[in-house]
Amino acid sequence: MAITLIVADEPDGLADDLPRQCRVVAPDDLLDGRHLPEPGAAPGVTVVNLCRDQRPLSFGYYVSLIAEARGYAAIPTAADLADQADERLLRSRHAPVDRALAGLRRQGERLVLPRRLFVALGRCNKPHLQEVAEAAYEAFGLPLMTLQIDPIRLRLLQAVAEPLAGLDPRQQRLLRAALERLAGPPPTPRPFRRAPRLAVLVNPDDPLPPSKPGTIVRLRDVASSMGIDTECLGHRDLPRLGGFDALLIRETTALQSPSYIFAETAAQLGLPVIDDPVSILRCCNKVFLHERLKAEGVAQPRTLAVRADTLAAAGEALGFPLVLKVPDGACSRGVVRVDSPAELPVAGRRLLRRSRLILAQEYLYTDFDWRIGVLAGRPLFACRYRMVRGHWQIFRHGQDGSEEGATEPVPLDRVPPEVVSAALAAAALIGAGLYGVDLKETAQGPVVIEVNDNPNIDVGLEDACLGDALYERLLGHFLERIEAGEERAAVPARTVGSIW
Repeated sequence: MAITLIVADEPDGLADDLPRQCRVVAPDDLLDGRHLPEPGAAPGVTVVNLCRDQRPLSFGYYVSLIAEARGYAAIPTAADLADQADERLLRSRHAPVDRALAGLRRQGERLVLPRRLFVALGRCNKPHLQEVAEAAYEAFGLPLMTLQIDPIRLRLLQAVAEPLAGLDPRQQRLLRAALERLAGPPPTPRPFRRAPRLAVLVNPDDPLPPSKPGTIVRLRDVASSMGIDTECLGHRDLPRLGGFDALLIRETTALQSPSYIFAETAAQLGLPVIDDPVSILRCCNKVFLHERLKAEGVAQPRTLAVRADTLAAAGEALGFPLVLKVPDGACSRGVVRVDSPAELPVAGRRLLRRSRLILAQEYLYTDFDWRIGVLAGRPLFACRYRMVRGHWQIFRHGQDGSEEGATEPVPLDRVPPEVVSAALAAAALIGAGLYGVDLKETAQGPVVIEVNDNPNIDVGLEDACLGDALYERLLGHFLERIEAGEERAAVPARTVGSIW
């Protein structure tokens, strides 16, 4: 039997004779998991959130957010509540209600419209305005609201959430009838009509973003041609994440950064996300990567994980020059070359202040590194990343800024097969997301330098060989996961009486 949980901090506005499938619980009970059905005990749980304060990051907001994270259906959703704080987003939801109001004009009779219409879970007390009530419920998702209508122009002026405690007896009866319909047998689900929504996390202050603004524009253009709505989010938009179907992170990732919080939140909400938090955790720690490659026999330069007391021994084992790396370095930062035994203690102590373990690796100079982009276990692109002229790394950082070596796109069919095979083997040890695998060619064969989550993709560089097809593959990957319901079942458009 499906169960409806009514979460209210002021339950006095509820009728005593609720349907037997309905339970009234306090916000703390839901947040702490008390008095709730055991997983699998009911075929479906719907949470009707009637908390007074539903502003983003309030207890009422978390009622919906956590309900969704636990696999319950939430009315309203966390996205509905987040949008209530943004006037622009609210205005964008007026259109279906305006269309329903305009449809009244086509009925061929002059109707007297009220300036205010109370709606409870998509139901109203005026039968001739039921279609308007349903449209408003589907658009805004608020369980209790009053529509303010312009009866002359047939336009919605505002949809205002109503508190449970303020209902009059007639409105309470309407709510009870709506709850009975909600707790009744579920109707046949309506098809998922809304265009998939992809959130793209960007950071204008990122000095070396994985995709420049022009590339984000190209991505959005291709997404639009595929019927996908995209929107760029910033760090303050975390409360809105539940309103999207997937997340693509296009800022430099790190464990102690908003990007990881976004990835973790997306995973908890069941959204397909690139990069997922597990991939970020694994790729952002070179010690993990070294141990993983070693355990699976994937070729890499001779490498040792060292502590302060084993630093000297690493120099003796690897010889000079050698390279020291902090585990969480990125874009050539936290990576130093040590040319002699005398330099080793100074360079090592400096890096060991940041991490109790660092990597010591044999120095292998090549004119370029291969970068093989891998998406879901398949090669996506290939580039040669050249070293900065007169320098031993792809990046050279200085007080006046950063300098980057040349990027040379290469068609995948012109990459040595053993390089591609090594890249795919390394990426498979991390996950099934989007990775950039860096390799060097040596006389003994290719060796993996590292596997990067959040690889660079930019117009004219990584996309030079495939063009728009690269973005189509990436976006198609998201579509497949959304439509297959890999992370969570797609929520259909709201239906009066049930959202299943």
